[in-house]
Amino acid sequence: MKKAIIFIILFLVILILQITLIGGFQIKRGSPDLFLILLVLWAWYNGWRQGVISGFIIGILKDVLFFPLWGVNAFTLCIVGFLVGEIREKVYEENLILLLIIMCLSTILNGFLLISFSSIFHISSFSRTHLTFLVFLSSLYNSLLVLPIFIIKEGIKKKK
Repeated sequence: MKKAIIFIILFLVILILQITLIGGFQIKRGSPDLFLILLVLWAWYNGWRQGVISGFIIGILKDVLFFPLWGVNAFTLCIVGFLVGEIREKVYEENLILLLIIMCLSTILNGFLLISFSSIFHISSFSRTHLTFLVFLSSLYNSLLVLPIFIIKEGIKKKK
């Protein structure tokens, strides 16, 4: 129950930050995805089951709030949450470099799954080249944002 309350609070904070700060912050049309960062970190520290559940919850709420087709983000974020949680169970979780690589690859995987669904359902009018550029730019932003979050979390853990 404690984890659920923490997750809800984090989601609401991320929602407010994504809408207010990140909505206006776009460098060359790319922007960080705080929802994906929350999912990757949640799955990384809590395992694949929590990754799938939180991926579905984040995805369905993201679909309702921001995406024209319901279920697409829920599906893609479930896959990302599962893979991140599964990888975490097989490696040493305190590795910052691996977490940065996982964040980058998760953003790329999520982006390409969304591009695939967008082309299948004819949702986006952007070219695949433009969307691919945005995915790689977002993966860079997401990886850079994970770095201070990891450092702060490890600092708090060492103080305890």
